[in-house]
Order: sequence, then structure tokens, then C-alpha cells
Amino acid sequence: MSDISGKVVIITGSSSGIGQATAVLFAKSGASVTIHGRSEDGIKKTKEMILEAGISEDKIHFVQGSITDSKIQKALIEETVKRFGKLDILINNAGGINMQEKNQRSMEALDYILDLNLKA
Repeated sequence: MSDISGKVVIITGSSSGIGQATAVLFAKSGASVTIHGRSEDGIKKTKEMILEAGISEDKIHFVQGSITDSKIQKALIEETVKRFGKLDILINNAGGINMQEKNQRSMEALDYILDLNLKA
């Protein structure tokens, strides 16, 4: 990985899986990270993993909520810039399908999938 010391990165969907591993890797590589996810427990776990890697807590910020919510989208950017003074890298990792929707062919299900995977 290139030298990213001093860079500021937002990683959506970083409360588990690939996003979580990416957040830890960027933090270990010297970046300040904003972690994001819907799961409070997942966000806490990602933060713990970063702290266990010896990264200072002042290099970590988090925003919890659905990336399909425009208020959360705005908070990610504004809070990151307020906390770290800038934003260099955005990793749009959040994605998926709505398995809770009973009718997967409904317009609501399609809207959710497009909001999550395309618009956000």
C-alpha cells in the first residue's frame, strides 16, 4: 500500500467483513479513520481491533446509522472534517440486499437496494 500516513479516510460498512478489515489496515498504515455501520456492536468491535493494533483513539471516529439516510451521509462527511480537519479518501464499501423484505420484487425493495448500492 502507498504511504497514507496523515491521510483521512471514511469507510462505509466498516462494522464487519471487508470494510472492517479495510479500516484496520488503513489505521495500521497511518491514516485517521471514520468507521461506519448500522451495528453498534460491530462499530465497537472495529474500534477495539484498531485500538488493539496500537493505534491511538484520537485517530478513530465513528458514525452509526444506515447509509441510505441522507442525514447519516451528511454526518459522515461533516463530522469527519470537523474531527480531522480534512477528508482525503472515501471507500464506499456498504452494500447488500434487503433480506427482510417479504416481497423481494416490490418497488420498496428495489428502492432500498438502489439507495444502498448505487445512490449512497
